[in-house]
Amino acid sequence: MSVPSAGLSLAADFPEATRADWQTLVLQVLRKSGVATEATTPGEVEELLATRTYDGLRIRPLYTAENTPAGGVGLPGFAPFVRGGRAQGAGTGGWDVRALHDNPDATLAAEAVLADLENGATSLWLRLGPAGLPIGGLGAVLREVY
Repeated sequence: MSVPSAGLSLAADFPEATRADWQTLVLQVLRKSGVATEATTPGEVEELLATRTYDGLRIRPLYTAENTPAGGVGLPGFAPFVRGGRAQGAGTGGWDVRALHDNPDATLAAEAVLADLENGATSLWLRLGPAGLPIGGLGAVLREVY
């Protein structure tokens, strides 16, 4: 669960996609599946894929910045509370990057834990017991964690 420190470009090598690109590609899939006909236009695909909740709310298949209300959606912890009731969000620092470790070898687990914490993990999920690290090895795994 370690990440190389350099050369990680993620999506940098892909061309930027537009909403029209997405609609065109989705229309091709919908035509092949029989949901759309040859007469269906790319502009109609979002309505074909939209659903309604039991209480009548429309859920779109794709949300982008174009769908943000003109006044914005506010800040977490402030009215109208559409982004949560705490300014910090759900995690301690607003969000949480948790790394799972279940290696039964305490030495290897300790190395992996430190590598994850040094590379951005903000919390740990340690699987203990028969399916992971023996409980007796917990102290050794966390010895260098401050």
